Amino acid sequence: QRAFAPPSPTWKYAKTPFDPTESFHATHVAGIAAGDHGTSAGSTQISGVAPNAWLGNYKALTIPTPGFGLDGNSAELAAAVEAAVADGMNVINMSLGEPEVEPSRDLLVRALDGAAAAGVVPVIAAGNDFSDLGFGTVSSPGSAPTAITVAAVDSRNVIAGFSSAGPTPVSLQMKPDISAPGVSVLSSLPASEGTFGLLSGTSMAAPHAAGAAALLKERHPTWTVAQLKSALVQTGDPVRTSTGAEVFSTREGGGMIDLPRADAPLIFAAPTGLSFGLLTPSAPATQNVALTDAGGGTGPWTVTTVVQQGSGTVAVPPAVTVPGALSVTATAGQKPVDVTGFVVLTNGGETRRIPFWFAVSAPKLGGEAKPLLRRAGTYRATTVGGPSLVSRYAYPTGGDVEYPGPERAYRVVISGRPANFGVVVLAGKAVPHITLDGSEDHLAGYTALPLDLNPYRKSFGEQVRISGVDVPAGGAYDIVFDTRSTAQAGRFTFRYWVNDRKPPTLRAAAGRGRIVVSATDAGSGVDPSSVLVTLDGRTVKPRGAPRALIVTATKGRHKLVVRAADYQETKNMENVPPILPNTATLRTNVTVS
Repeated sequence: QRAFAPPSPTWKYAKTPFDPTESFHATHVAGIAAGDHGTSAGSTQISGVAPNAWLGNYKALTIPTPGFGLDGNSAELAAAVEAAVADGMNVINMSLGEPEVEPSRDLLVRALDGAAAAGVVPVIAAGNDFSDLGFGTVSSPGSAPTAITVAAVDSRNVIAGFSSAGPTPVSLQMKPDISAPGVSVLSSLPASEGTFGLLSGTSMAAPHAAGAAALLKERHPTWTVAQLKSALVQTGDPVRTSTGAEVFSTREGGGMIDLPRADAPLIFAAPTGLSFGLLTPSAPATQNVALTDAGGGTGPWTVTTVVQQGSGTVAVPPAVTVPGALSVTATAGQKPVDVTGFVVLTNGGETRRIPFWFAVSAPKLGGEAKPLLRRAGTYRATTVGGPSLVSRYAYPTGGDVEYPGPERAYRVVISGRPANFGVVVLAGKAVPHITLDGSEDHLAGYTALPLDLNPYRKSFGEQVRISGVDVPAGGAYDIVFDTRSTAQAGRFTFRYWVNDRKPPTLRAAAGRGRIVVSATDAGSGVDPSSVLVTLDGRTVKPRGAPRALIVTATKGRHKLVVRAADYQETKNMENVPPILPNTATLRTNVTVS
């Protein structure tokens, strides 16, 4: 048992392998994956999926948050993954998630892909964002290409309403990979929480898959990580909606785990799922799938396709011989929409499926004029007279509103490896979004939405006129300031920053009957809503702006505590190595005359 605590902030149980106040989630997950067989939970007999597996505890979620229980950032999580690999673990379960960032700069994704290369199977929860944010909500590290990313279903094999859906928002991969039970699952809890209980989430689905992977690893020790993943994905059973129809591939992946079939998969496919990305109308794209024998699968297989939705076609040859290569060509239709489905392989009474996704995309942003922002600073502009071409942004497809009013777009070019960049609207009614590829159909991840995404803040999830990108890739991005109606068009002021790693600078000076607090920030700027002042242990409301905040005080000595963050802090989340790096706290004693 190990714990991986960050340098700051501190928590009394952060460095202990078990948190007596917050470890209910991990205890429940562990019981699902490898709880003892024949355990009595009241009148019910339960068992973990792989009850004879040895459990290793690598506690990398160590800091309590306002709404998520224990949380942790990528640096500690990656260290935990590396420790598990070094200790000889065969399967790593991660029932957690954080917004996807540029994959090449995602510490945790790189660690998991490294684990897979070392022969360790990574199994990850897909996320619980579908109800709020729709499609394009599979989180990191479920975005790791080598990982088995797991959606949740209920006891009737109906997809859970919360279960995140593909594609991955930044890398546009076909995810999730498979589905498993994740609704009202009975498993272990700490004794202080009742010993046993029901929890729901893709956090509960992932350990079902991790246990399944452990069993397959035991029975087939020569299988590679990729082969084991294929065995689970290609043999999945259809997952249903509440009305009985099969859900889209971007919700279920290959389908509900069917462990007996996965134990005898007949064939392996690489890749296990296909993403053709964003295709312009009528554009084709071709990918090849390598098919190999998994035992008893050699010879001819009939090949067909099922297109579940959308404007497009997927062409395959009528048959393929295993071992061999299967060529799959997607052709976009004319209507912008997601296209999902399966390539279906049939041999006698045996069926194997390969899920696919692509989107027909006809972006309008590419044709707009986009002046280049060459340097960070504060700018004034107007949406009056701007085009009204863009009204919706993806991915994700939800969590935002439509913007049918006029917009104003700018181009920025990011070089090197900055920690972040972003914009905040300081005045006016424009709302910012940041996109990739000159396309409103490719937001630069969750952080590009006008939302506070910092889970360590009480304001998480609130609407803000801020858009940003954490650990971005180099290249061109478009910043779009949009409006909800023509009536909202007008002048606005915005601040643009790059590589803001420092919190505000705080100073305090006492005078006659008052204390003057100064909060300044040369990067993204001080966020006035973040300023918190306590005087002698009581919260007080200062007057004025952050550069000169006036606190009324009686004569004598006082204990002053000031806390303030900059605008970048609203975009810092678990994929930023430090916790609250853009928040400063001043603790001092002052004497008022």
